[in-house]
Amino acid sequence: MKKLLPILLFSLLLTGCNSLQKKEQLLSAAGFRTVTPSSSAQMAHLKSLPQGHLTPISKNGKTLFLLADAKNNRLLIGNQTQYQAYEQLSLNQQIARDQRATKDLNADATSEWNDWGGLNALFYSPSF
Repeated sequence: MKKLLPILLFSLLLTGCNSLQKKEQLLSAAGFRTVTPSSSAQMAHLKSLPQGHLTPISKNGKTLFLLADAKNNRLLIGNQTQYQAYEQLSLNQQIARDQRATKDLNADATSEWNDWGGLNALFYSPSF
């Protein structure tokens, strides 16, 4: 466990740095389209939106989802179906991440128990 803690902390730092980039990759994989502002009015509107967060808007009776990234001069736009695909991709990615972490923790716990000789050690008995 002591070996794993620095790795987990480092990965959390990296995740924070790349979270917008990963979110944009998942949104693109889910079918969101990328739009680049072509006028100063569009750029101003892009900057006025919440940055890095999915924002639902209603237009012509339909819900669209926007992700503004003024730093990279782009807006990602998707519909309800694409948003649901993004949610599923995000969930699958989280499950895979949790499974890797669980596997690492279990491997670490097993190695620490083996330092004691495991269940076949001389001192082990059901009454221990």
